[in-house]
Amino acid sequence: MILQKTVSKVRSISLSFQGLIVGIGMVFLALLSMDIGNMNFGFSFLPVIVIYYWPSAASYSWSLLCVFLFGLFYDMASANTLGMWALAFLVLFMVLDGAPRGRSGLGRAIIEYALAVLFCLIIVLLVGWLSMGRLPQVGSLLRNAVASIAVFPIAYWIRSMFVTISGSSGTLSMRE
Repeated sequence: MILQKTVSKVRSISLSFQGLIVGIGMVFLALLSMDIGNMNFGFSFLPVIVIYYWPSAASYSWSLLCVFLFGLFYDMASANTLGMWALAFLVLFMVLDGAPRGRSGLGRAIIEYALAVLFCLIIVLLVGWLSMGRLPQVGSLLRNAVASIAVFPIAYWIRSMFVTISGSSGTLSMRE
């Protein structure tokens, strides 16, 4: 019995670090941008997907630490105000609070993800306003948010394929 509890605890801690590793990988995708005509689109809100699909069986306290480190890494990699994304991701993680995600299909998942992105957008605007003394470029942030929402179905499809291959979402310990 003690061994089973220890294995379960180690597994839940390891899931937190797996979320961190996936998040760091997503940061590199978020740093990409593309030009369509004279418009520049970035994917700065793409890492919100990692918080949206954070492993549900992960240790809560270790998840808080990993989400914070994930946000700090994103702040440093994107040369943003230090702590801006860390705060946004932590607050979003606590607001989502382990609720199941993506169970009702793609349409509802897109709406939920769009609300999560909107929530992070508001936090980023507030922190940017407080740190710079003026509002950040709202148009640019909105384009980035829309681009990230437009790319979300690809992430949903990839996650659905993993769930299908593994047999259940419990195997991946992701929210269903």
